[in-house]
Amino acid sequence: MLLSKSTEYGIRIVIYLLKVGSNGYVRIQEISNHCNVPLYRLSKVAQKLTREGLLESYTGPNGGVRLTKTADNIHLLNVVRAVDGDDAFSRCVLGLENCNDEKPCAVHEHWKEARDVILNMFESKTIRDLIDIDKIQEV
Repeated sequence: MLLSKSTEYGIRIVIYLLKVGSNGYVRIQEISNHCNVPLYRLSKVAQKLTREGLLESYTGPNGGVRLTKTADNIHLLNVVRAVDGDDAFSRCVLGLENCNDEKPCAVHEHWKEARDVILNMFESKTIRDLIDIDKIQEV
């Protein structure tokens, strides 16, 4: 899988928040329970999404998280970069530290082409594109 488990969790958080449609804050515990994701792990991902401005958090008895943007304004790439940074799009696919355009590995050019296609797809797809209720049974 190209996306990390943490990025998958980030996408699940965003989709869940859109599906519940609350104008208020949703507790991380609720999201964790519904999505069957460990609370600690989900909390760390939510912190990253909050730092990048995709979520807003509020502490206290009525605290939790909520989206700061609409589904049309959150691109898949926003979530990937918020959680994992640009590593998926800047590293050598084989993990070679010295691989670059000047000293490419054996698959560098092929990965570069594939990476650009994937990057463009993540840039063009919004969360709205993912939340067809009939297609997403459970987040």
